[in-house]
Amino acid sequence: MYRFFLLLLLVVVPLSTTALGAPSTKNDAVRDARALQERYQRLTSLCFDFTQITRTGGRERYGRGEAVFLRPAGHKSVMRWDYLQPDRQVIVSDGQTLSIYTEKDKQMIVTPASALESDITYGFFAGTRNLLDDFNALPPDTRYVSSLPGPALRSIRLVPRRPHPQIKEVQIWFDRDHLIHRIIIEDHFDTVTELTFANIRTDELRPDDTEALQQIIHLSIPPDTEIITQ
Repeated sequence: MYRFFLLLLLVVVPLSTTALGAPSTKNDAVRDARALQERYQRLTSLCFDFTQITRTGGRERYGRGEAVFLRPAGHKSVMRWDYLQPDRQVIVSDGQTLSIYTEKDKQMIVTPASALESDITYGFFAGTRNLLDDFNALPPDTRYVSSLPGPALRSIRLVPRRPHPQIKEVQIWFDRDHLIHRIIIEDHFDTVTELTFANIRTDELRPDDTEALQQIIHLSIPPDTEIITQ
């Protein structure tokens, strides 16, 4: 069911590479994966703007928005994704419930947030899963290169250790501080989706900031919204 989250983190644009130096061996890639894991597990909050392009069957879909993750004191991790284009959609997890509101459809889907814990992509961002338990870390696939503006980036490729219904492989680009700036996810149907992150802010929200917590999880919807509980 949680293909929707992979679409958040999911294309291929031929660009010239400007990397810190791609890992030349599997051991290099494993070290980078561990460093990424440790970096994200230390975060108390993460905010960023994102753009998303998904290509499948010769068609291209574009989206953009902003997202925030927070690990409140004494509370499960919460997250919020606000899609601003092409249509407004808000995805909120308060640690107990996952709500997906689509303005155009006047509909909100509500489901237990516990199911997110089994999603390996969400688990990495939320710091609830060990990256190397789920993926083999390898040198990057040379089909994908990047020349994003800003700091030079390094890249590794992640392949699921066990067959995964949505993910074929993942490639990520990160800076010297091991913050991710770009993700490409390829599925088994040759759909490739790219997410690019900008205006990345770390630890700007305090774990005990109850006002920030309420702003993240609050979802105001029109009274005529259809609510579907799963």
